[in-house]
Amino acid sequence: MKDEIWVWLPRGQDGRITPVAAELLYEGQGLARRLGVALVAITDRVPDSETRTLLDAWGLGEPRQLSQPAAPHPLYDGGASPLAGLGGEPPRLLLLADDAFGKVAGPLWAAECGVTLVNGATGVTADAQNYVVARPSHGEQFEALVTVPLRSPLAVTLLPGAVGSVAAPPRNLHGQPAMAAQGEQAGQARDQYQIIPPDPANLDIADAERIVAFGRGAFNREAVALVEQLAERLGAVVAGTRPAADEGWLPFERQVGLTGAVVQPKLYVAVGISGAPYHMVGIKDPEQLIAINSDPEAPIFGSAKLGIVGDLYEVLPRLIAELDEGKGLAGNAGAAGEKAKQ
Repeated sequence: MKDEIWVWLPRGQDGRITPVAAELLYEGQGLARRLGVALVAITDRVPDSETRTLLDAWGLGEPRQLSQPAAPHPLYDGGASPLAGLGGEPPRLLLLADDAFGKVAGPLWAAECGVTLVNGATGVTADAQNYVVARPSHGEQFEALVTVPLRSPLAVTLLPGAVGSVAAPPRNLHGQPAMAAQGEQAGQARDQYQIIPPDPANLDIADAERIVAFGRGAFNREAVALVEQLAERLGAVVAGTRPAADEGWLPFERQVGLTGAVVQPKLYVAVGISGAPYHMVGIKDPEQLIAINSDPEAPIFGSAKLGIVGDLYEVLPRLIAELDEGKGLAGNAGAAGEKAKQ
């Protein structure tokens, strides 16, 4: 198989790229970084300006093109996949939308190439040995996790909306996802902060007694800087969710969750983390879990011993200031939360 991940760029009836394309590129880029392989876009026509803008945003070059346009609603009757024209060895992974096209093209292509197929997925990632694909089950009340060995080529159809609204992460001059120092422009005062690669002697966060972790709610330089400051005051390790690692906000070695580290700290402070199953399975019985999130319905509050509903830009500076005064975290966290809600 080819050391590539292919992403089919889905189109609507009007011929325009649909929003799920960004979701597919997001999943594909995270996996390409993890596996150290190339990410390749697949399309069925010469890219228009809209398509080129999308590819440029994700740091991709020319897409691989089918020899002829594919019908948005292909039929099983012909027996051949609309993707058959790609030929040759299959890639490590093919990602398609679980739409009218993907539901037909995916199974046909998988059968032709002898590739494992998982359809109707809500997400796909990988650990050291397997792909891990999440699929809704039991009336979408639960997620089933399907593992497929990395040595086996895989095709996945992703449910539209499963990843949600995503933007291409910032990129450096080499076309790679940028670390926090190359993140969104947030003002001159924020430029002094950056993520420093961890000391190799301290890579194993499984042994950390105190952890401050952040998720999608803290994906900008100012927020990451505040997380780092709080961790410094607590003598804690900075960690994060799978998207934090996928988007380059911290090294993969600092990821907590299903495809990262399993931790059992005395203190776990979760900043801007929703509490998705991918992440929570990596946290084993912390003595104290403090959750800080602006969404009062975030699932993580169900696991927290102390929950703070508030803006992290108000809560974290207050906690840092009070820690600088020598006050304890737990009591001040509650006070900061009350003030943040006012």
